[in-house]
Amino acid sequence: MKKSIFLITIIFILASCGSPSAEEQLSSAEDEKKELEELLQTETVKLERNAIKLETLENEISQAETSQNDDNVKHYIDIVDEYSSSLVTELESLNSLIEEDNGSDNYNNLNENIDSIIENIDDTISSYESEVGNLELNETLMRKHTSLEVAHADMSGALEQIKTGAANNDTKTVREGITALNSISEFY
Repeated sequence: MKKSIFLITIIFILASCGSPSAEEQLSSAEDEKKELEELLQTETVKLERNAIKLETLENEISQAETSQNDDNVKHYIDIVDEYSSSLVTELESLNSLIEEDNGSDNYNNLNENIDSIIENIDDTISSYESEVGNLELNETLMRKHTSLEVAHADMSGALEQIKTGAANNDTKTVREGITALNSISEFY
């Protein structure tokens, strides 16, 4: 009798030390999916907020135009309009890729397309900087330009972090990159 109780106890101990059951794995996957969905919702809101900030920048520049009827100001506004619409397009594409990969075990869509997005953003930034370099900016526009230059440097790092995380299927690194990208909005 004692041997039977002893054997049953050992069996229960060994059973509890085994690998997680399918139910536990499913529960864990559902929890991770819920976290990713919450992160996606947060990032979508932040993307919308960044688009609003870009629009605000355009409005501030437009106000500067009305206070000074200067060809440089008009040209700067045109440059920023093109710059902001291109950035919004690329960031929306990035957001869409992240949404497509949401809940999957890997970042296939993001891995396939992030280099193109990074290249397009780099081209947009280069175009902006070269066009603005030929202008004489007033004090207000120079402050905006300086702020954007700081954002450009940080944006490259955030995009590389997202790319690295996607290549390694590392959700944490992708999230950190997205957070870094969203923190750049303070410069806009």
